[in-house]
Amino acid sequence: MAENKPLILVADDDGVCAEGLKNLVRVAREFGDVIVLAPECQQSGKSNAVTSGVDVLLHQVSSEPGLRVYACSGTPTDSVKLSFYSVCRDRRPDLILSGINHGSNSSINVVYSGTMGAVIEGCLNGIPSIGFSLCLDGGACDYSYGLPYVRQVLSDVLCNGLPTGICLNVNFPAGPIEGPLRWCRQARSRWVDEFSKTGERDGSEVFRLGGDFVNLEPDTPGTDEYLLARHQATCVPIRVDMTADDYLRQRTSGQ
Repeated sequence: MAENKPLILVADDDGVCAEGLKNLVRVAREFGDVIVLAPECQQSGKSNAVTSGVDVLLHQVSSEPGLRVYACSGTPTDSVKLSFYSVCRDRRPDLILSGINHGSNSSINVVYSGTMGAVIEGCLNGIPSIGFSLCLDGGACDYSYGLPYVRQVLSDVLCNGLPTGICLNVNFPAGPIEGPLRWCRQARSRWVDEFSKTGERDGSEVFRLGGDFVNLEPDTPGTDEYLLARHQATCVPIRVDMTADDYLRQRTSGQ
């Protein structure tokens, strides 16, 4: 790895062999040397989960000039944590990327996302970190429409950095994208009818997670869901300090 190039760590939650990760790596290599450390298998919905009390295994998948690929048995957050003690022990990354996720991480989904779990872990360690996701609509999975926006965001963040404690959540609609990248807030939303009973087994009821996503403000301009529905790419800045400052000020005024 060259000292005069940025070092970029790439993770995901779809696994080290995922097509989205390969597309993200292809773009990242235009900007610097790349180390991939990703889960060896699917880890969607893991949020910020870490592996505790069980060994995490790490092995190298491949190596070539400017690119080294590793897989671990842990979660996306494990991948980033582990990198600081293994593959990035001698040099911290200049930038951490996660994705491109096979599915949306807009709105409330950021809370559950393993893709964004990796991003948040990078941010907590003071490294500019960005997550990328493709919002599928049931059609063909084509990452190419979003790649120019990936290049734009990478160039911006490598040149200008990010404020301490802030990371980025970028989502692309499926298919052609209208207009420039739109900076916005996440829409208020929730999941309903999440678990359904599928049967019984060995005296226990069996349930499976599914559910329906409900946008609570579908007609509100300036939210990620509103813009994605209109075939625009979105970028939501995420603050990892979850203190409710406005409510805190209300409760402490006059103390």
